[in-house]
Amino acid sequence: MESELTIARDAPVERRQLDPTSWVEFVSGFVRNADAAMTRMHAETTWLQAETLRYDHYVPERRLSAARRPDSDPLLRHTSLHLEARYRQRFEGVAAILYRDGDDFQGLHSDREMRWLDDTLIGIVVLGERRPFVLRPRAPWSTVMAGKVPAGDDPSDIVLTPGAGDLVVMGGACQRDWMHGVPGAPTSLPRLSLTWRWTSRRGRPDTNPTPRDGRQFGDRATQPGTRYRTPDR
Repeated sequence: MESELTIARDAPVERRQLDPTSWVEFVSGFVRNADAAMTRMHAETTWLQAETLRYDHYVPERRLSAARRPDSDPLLRHTSLHLEARYRQRFEGVAAILYRDGDDFQGLHSDREMRWLDDTLIGIVVLGERRPFVLRPRAPWSTVMAGKVPAGDDPSDIVLTPGAGDLVVMGGACQRDWMHGVPGAPTSLPRLSLTWRWTSRRGRPDTNPTPRDGRQFGDRATQPGTRYRTPDR
């Protein structure tokens, strides 16, 4: 029912300090009746296929996405209230991501489009299949390209396996100094994540272009960095 609490406010919280200024929290069993929540959110969300501009052509992301209003579902509303009460901040939200099966993935990245990365909070509720969620310290681009170690295989990687209603929260300078991603996995089952974000807007903003800003090399007019269409499957 609408009045029933969809989250477990007393779920155990495991906090891990990544470095002196970055941390991650893992809340096991945060969502009550997680299977029913997965079925409902999957069916009631209008999913779109995002395509990101890469030089002169668009490349489809290997996942689907959608925007949800925090007041559009009891789970979203209760989670929003919980995050605001625990961290004393008002979050943006909610971005929904659907990994249809193990072929859908998200490479290592940080949420640089938030711009101010010195002090941020990102809360992610994960429904459905448990899959690796990888955190890796940020390194110079030359080092990254030289190594090209798959997510989860580097000795410095921290690998969590959220799913079935768990909550992951990244905080502090995590988006400045760490990357995170969801690599491909040998599964045919879907994974759905719901993401809330907040930034203090303090410190030096990241002004480097991101894929969403759009870039065009040559004489053609600048195009939007991201566009959306109805998914093929």
